Amino acid sequence: MDHPPQTPRRRLRALTRLDVSAVSIARREVVWLWSVVSFVAVTLVAVGWPVTASGYGTHPAAAMAFTLVNCAAAILAVRWPWAGLGASVVGSLALMVVTAGAAPEWPWPWPVTVLLAHCLTVFVLALRHSWYWAASLWSVGAMLTVWAPALLSDGGHPSAFANGVVLVSLSGGFALVGVIMRLWSLSVLRMEQAERLSAAETSRRRELEERNRIARELHDVVAHSMSVITVQASTARYRQPGLDEAVQSEFEEIAASSRRALGEMRGLLGILRGHDTAPTAPLPGLADVTGLIESTRASGAQITYDGADTEAGTEVSEVVGLTAFRVVQEALSNALRHAPGSAVTVRISGDGHELRLVVTNTRPGRDDEPTPGARLGLAGIRERVAAIGGTVSAGPTLDGGFEVAATLPVEDTDPLPA
Repeated sequence: MDHPPQTPRRRLRALTRLDVSAVSIARREVVWLWSVVSFVAVTLVAVGWPVTASGYGTHPAAAMAFTLVNCAAAILAVRWPWAGLGASVVGSLALMVVTAGAAPEWPWPWPVTVLLAHCLTVFVLALRHSWYWAASLWSVGAMLTVWAPALLSDGGHPSAFANGVVLVSLSGGFALVGVIMRLWSLSVLRMEQAERLSAAETSRRRELEERNRIARELHDVVAHSMSVITVQASTARYRQPGLDEAVQSEFEEIAASSRRALGEMRGLLGILRGHDTAPTAPLPGLADVTGLIESTRASGAQITYDGADTEAGTEVSEVVGLTAFRVVQEALSNALRHAPGSAVTVRISGDGHELRLVVTNTRPGRDDEPTPGARLGLAGIRERVAAIGGTVSAGPTLDGGFEVAATLPVEDTDPLPA
């Protein structure tokens, strides 16, 4: 099911709603913090600019500029702690200088709006970053509280001491609350990550259970029938005396093929059940193509093979050899299944860099009904060949037959498991 594209309004709603499954807690925290801090900072600018200009007798342009810097510090601190700390120090110091000549009844060296902006920045630093950023700004604020009266008013401002005590205690409280909220937020985030990891583990466990179920069903459906075929073919000479040598040889080939099929199915069951230590047989490779063709000929198929020299003299990696074997195996199976009685030609050649496989069959020689298949063989071959950087083509020929051609690199560049 396709999901509709998210509009900006839809994305904002997803970020702000209290739904843990919609978006992570960390992202929602940042969005909410940006929104709240920006609102408070704009409010402080709207209040602090006229108060600083009229109440403290400061030039409106200077009051506007320094108030903007001081209030923007909290917004900057959400993302960049060094920028927020620097802007807060510069803005606070500049406002202390321009308001130094205020009347005794006005708070100084920390006007109320400046004090609140400073506390807001301390809180944001404690909430969003390591504790030492908030501790640094708190320490700078305490030092400015001591130095400003001594340097700018000769200690003559009556409310300087009380104003400084309020600043130090209030900003310290904001820093403490910010640190506690940061620790709580981190614990919630870790809990969210643990829940997601638990959900992933649960999904993986269910997948393994499903694979085990499929493996059991595959064993129940196929293993019994293949075992019966093996036993019947192996004991045919004893149960049916008087069979000639050709018929006995045919039964032996059937028994050998069914035993190989059982072995491959056991390996498949081990993979489905996730048994890393399941016993495995050597995988077939390029050198086994001759044996594959001989066993296929035993079924009565007319096969011409041109490539024994290439098979014996070409060194290929295990993955490339397995892919070549599977390509020939699938092409021969398709020829026997869909073109009964046709003549099949298998050609293998190589130049040291590439291995070329061509399997061609003529038009069917008999009018037998083609054996149905799952129609997944050629798709699987294409996936195997593409996985090692090769190419494959398959299609009908001009004389009504069919051809499968594959080109494989001699050395696979990105081997994948079979």
